[in-house]
Amino acid sequence: MPSAWLIGPLMIKSELVILMGSFLVGFLFFRLMSPYSKPETKKRMDEVGNLFIVFVVSLWIGKIFTNFTTFIQDPLPILAYPSDSKAFYIAVGLSAIYGKFKIANGDRGVIDLLFAWLMVFFTASFTYGFIQMIVGTAVFSWQYLGLLVLLIILYILQQDRLSKETLVFFGIGCWSLGQWLLSIFSHTTIFQFNLSHWFYGVIFIASVVFIIFRKKVKQ
Repeated sequence: MPSAWLIGPLMIKSELVILMGSFLVGFLFFRLMSPYSKPETKKRMDEVGNLFIVFVVSLWIGKIFTNFTTFIQDPLPILAYPSDSKAFYIAVGLSAIYGKFKIANGDRGVIDLLFAWLMVFFTASFTYGFIQMIVGTAVFSWQYLGLLVLLIILYILQQDRLSKETLVFFGIGCWSLGQWLLSIFSHTTIFQFNLSHWFYGVIFIASVVFIIFRKKVKQ
């Protein structure tokens, strides 16, 4: 597979095409397997789509922020250069804030948004990693793909048996713990982003703390 395609003056990287195609597969998978009604499913897809757009815009903001001096001097190279892990961390933070205050209303809204996002994310991650492994350009590991398959199967089989809240925090906890352990012994990524092992550790610890807090509140 070529690394990029030229369409007139535009150069489109193959990784971007694979990434967009992977998320398209993720959205289609959620639409087919969604436990919600059709109107509710459409609403969740719109919310996840908005969150995805915000994340992409936040990546640009993070890239500019982390290279602000260079951006002021010569903005075009910065805008064309791929985003790094620092921009990713900023984008995650901004997207989380947007999702909480602009999309989801109340705890139930947050859980439904996270449930839909995780189904799309797990499926898109597996699709992206599998394609990259097939074409021989990936740094993905078969262990990570196996983890994603197990989480996807869990969501399919248990979405009508377990509560959405349980699936959300179990999914986040297992994914972050798995990535944390894999990052200690091998190279791990989220799509094309090379992230530090502390990022996965923080997510795992935060999910455990939040679960404990939720149990105490319910008591």
